[in-house]
Amino acid sequence: MPKLTIRDIALLAGLSKSTVSLVLNNSPKVDPETRRRVLDVMRRHNYVPSFAATALARGNTGLIGMIVPGLTWRFMANINYGVAKVVEGTKYEIVLFTSTNEQDYGGVVDRILSSGLCAGLLVVNHQQPLEPLIELNRGGLPTVLIDTLGSGPATELSSVSADHYAGGLAAGRHLTGLGHRRIASILGPTDHPYVQERLRGLRDAMREAGVEPDPGLEAETGFHAELVRSRTRELLALPTDRRPTAFFAFHDPAAYLVLDEIAASGLRAPEDVSVVGFDDIDASSHVRPALTTVRQPFTDMGRHAAATLLRDLEPADDTEGETHLVLPTELIVRDSTGAVPAGA
Repeated sequence: MPKLTIRDIALLAGLSKSTVSLVLNNSPKVDPETRRRVLDVMRRHNYVPSFAATALARGNTGLIGMIVPGLTWRFMANINYGVAKVVEGTKYEIVLFTSTNEQDYGGVVDRILSSGLCAGLLVVNHQQPLEPLIELNRGGLPTVLIDTLGSGPATELSSVSADHYAGGLAAGRHLTGLGHRRIASILGPTDHPYVQERLRGLRDAMREAGVEPDPGLEAETGFHAELVRSRTRELLALPTDRRPTAFFAFHDPAAYLVLDEIAASGLRAPEDVSVVGFDDIDASSHVRPALTTVRQPFTDMGRHAAATLLRDLEPADDTEGETHLVLPTELIVRDSTGAVPAGA
């Protein structure tokens, strides 16, 4: 028989997972009758709380752990601001853990459990497997994903993400609306769900305009700046009747490199070639030409994730709310896009 999880106990008791978690954490917010009900179910089914729940029961100091891929990531400041705007008005404080150089979350999870300090976790996911976080969540440590990679709906963790498909669709409609038909894509790592969704949106917008996407204009570059530059040069060197009149870059820093290569080739943006990025990080309004880009709601993602975690930590009732929240993106039109060149 498989080992019962906190979710199973919640179903058997007819309560929410968050309420059972509060019982495991010895929270004074749980009324005595509810506590007896949960403990009775646990005894009847020989449920033994996991190490995560035990560590929490030893001492919850009112800290929310936040695992981030690195404080130098360009959008982290906005995410942190959104989280702080919610948490600063509560009894909780934030403690940061970084995981950029770890192959998985095992090491940082061990640090969190050995301290026994965190009441819950917010995680800005990178490329690590999510299984250690899922186990923490099952064991009674509420965990919410700030999902910048678009992988949340595939997991049982609560998550907040952006609508990557709609962002790609908006970028594609903008470019086709300006008359562009030869649209190149600088794709980044194509095994990432967010890249796949942005490309799917772009392709659908092109097909709406009666244009079949050309796989020869889709360049996978990973996160490698030099590969972005070399693939851009290759595409700009195509014969005039095949050369792209527009580029869609998977994030803004890649779009900056595309703009550099356009200038180095003797072409102009947007007079000869238009460029659209994705993310709308702060620098995008200051490069020249100012970058047309799809804005991700990083501040709102942090805010909603923090609110979701607080709801799990201190539920007002037995309703659990939205599990996977997808926030809208917004196309920000600036100076790097224009009408297709005459005769292109």
